[in-house]
Amino acid sequence: MDTDTVVLIVDDDHAVLETMRILLEGKGGFRIQCAVGSSGASHFLSTQERVDVLIADVLLAGEINGIDVCNLARLQHPDVGLIVISADPNTDERDLPQRSVYLRKPFGGNDLVEAIERVQAHATLGLTEALPRADTDSTPEPDSTPSV
Repeated sequence: MDTDTVVLIVDDDHAVLETMRILLEGKGGFRIQCAVGSSGASHFLSTQERVDVLIADVLLAGEINGIDVCNLARLQHPDVGLIVISADPNTDERDLPQRSVYLRKPFGGNDLVEAIERVQAHATLGLTEALPRADTDSTPEPDSTPSV
């Protein structure tokens, strides 16, 4: 049985996809899949038996945005952990799917790994209440891992 965490990363910036893929593969324990835009994500979600974590940018090329991709993922894979990312300062966290973690770009590699651990722990425990939101107003500790 494959024990690696299956992570689907959805963005339309190839550099962002590649940076996250390299970072997570370097950490180990992850099987990474990348999808460019919403159509790539929709195809992947409909053809894969297992997706443990979805990382999706809010703004995507294609028919639907990243929040819609998250909602689709949750329909097809009810236990998927959701991480929503964006560089858009106007992203309203109230619009994000329930039980998701939000990361504002740029963020460090440790922030990404911690977000994955949070959504996985929440899913593993079968919890349905909202995940506490990260305090985005405080100044975080410097993250020495590469930024995404």
